Amino acid sequence: MAPSQGFGAGGGSGSSSTAARQARQLEQQAQRSLQAGDWEGAERTYRLLVQRRSTNPAVYTNLAALLTLQRRTGDLEPLLRQALALQPDDPVVQNNLGQVLVQRGELQQAEACFQAAVSLDPAYPQALTNLANLRNQIGALEEAIALYRRALAADPSYVEAHWNLAHPLLLQGDYRQGFRQYDYRSAIVAPIQPHATPSLPLWDGSPLPSDGPLVLVSEQGLGDTLQFMRLAPLLKPHHGGEVVLSVQEKLEPLARQSALADRVVPHAELPSLNRGQWLPLLSLPGRLGIEPTQPLPPLPPLQPSPQARERWAEAFAMAKDPAPIRVGIHWQGDPAHETTSLRGRSLPLALLAPLAAIPEVTLVSLQRGHGADQLEGCGFLDRFSGAQAAMNTTWAFDDMAAIVEQCHLVISSDSAMVHLAAGLGRPTWVLLKAIPEWRWGLERSDSFWYPSVRLWRQAVDGDWAGLINAMAANLKGQIRSGEIAPC
Repeated sequence: MAPSQGFGAGGGSGSSSTAARQARQLEQQAQRSLQAGDWEGAERTYRLLVQRRSTNPAVYTNLAALLTLQRRTGDLEPLLRQALALQPDDPVVQNNLGQVLVQRGELQQAEACFQAAVSLDPAYPQALTNLANLRNQIGALEEAIALYRRALAADPSYVEAHWNLAHPLLLQGDYRQGFRQYDYRSAIVAPIQPHATPSLPLWDGSPLPSDGPLVLVSEQGLGDTLQFMRLAPLLKPHHGGEVVLSVQEKLEPLARQSALADRVVPHAELPSLNRGQWLPLLSLPGRLGIEPTQPLPPLPPLQPSPQARERWAEAFAMAKDPAPIRVGIHWQGDPAHETTSLRGRSLPLALLAPLAAIPEVTLVSLQRGHGADQLEGCGFLDRFSGAQAAMNTTWAFDDMAAIVEQCHLVISSDSAMVHLAAGLGRPTWVLLKAIPEWRWGLERSDSFWYPSVRLWRQAVDGDWAGLINAMAANLKGQIRSGEIAPC
């Protein structure tokens, strides 16, 4: 949504009333302010026109666009609804209102707006893509894919449609086409960029020369890096030269200790590299031709340092735990990331109470940051490990990895903790919403990515309680049958 370059005059054409002349003058004044970069002055003028009940829909849409550029979204809905009242057949305003409603979580109303926009303009790529995004979120994948393809037929260069198309393709298991679309992430309006960019050619998947390194650079979240940096050893059959890995600073010790690459270098060193090629880390599966129908070869597990292992083995040995089976739990991802496809992935700690009711279980909170405050009012705090207080002040991934190794099982919502625990090879149960993120697919209870993972899927969207009760009953049975036992 952006302010239009020209503003229509309010009132009927040919009107010579004083009010109409003043409205035209104010609209022209707002345009001059915009052209001069005076957003504050333009906003004042537009608000004066709104106060005077302008009959020009562009006044409302341009003020809404100006506020959007400043990330001030509180007033957008009434402005866009007023614009629609004046000009109900405008597909752009319908689409913009739908986007506002999506941000507010009012998805049914948003879908109605996108449907209206598409009805008014069947070849409107933005509205087609926005409608497809909503269909994708509820699992109507074939419909979503068809809508994305309609958007691309209308405008093959519309990168948002390419990028969003990647997700249902990957979720269905079509990695070949999905990862090709996934590469559009660096070209969208809010681009997803690697954490650093070397001044080297980008590797396109063709045979690599052996006289220069291939540099893999982290991007997106910690969980993404934990998962995909473990694929670096698979490059050896493709590349006889050096493999260099550059990841977030807090993950560097794990990457080095796990011997995933020939070298692990900080992001700050990448500008000094003058030989070789490079690749954003999440493009690696596509370049390697990874398919979920072909099992991955064994990958080296993540490794905490010997010092961290010794420290936490001693801490747990000395702790007075209520029961012999330690179950690590993690329930909350970063709320800032829980929009669109990640919305609904987290759950309240209180819903994990059925785990605490299993007499043989000691709980270990692996939660840090967001959600950790829920421990304070937890009604089953007495079921946590005696080492919990010491763990709560520990943030380093090296220590967290050593703590996870002391757990007989990890149960987590879809977050970085899953990738840490599963990357260590620990038995890991993942709590998934009804339509999960693409990497978990739609049906399987095991994971193509991790042999030690079991996937627990909501049968009904939002029903964590039913899922957790079923999982707790299963855990109780496995403990009593000896399938899960103290080491």
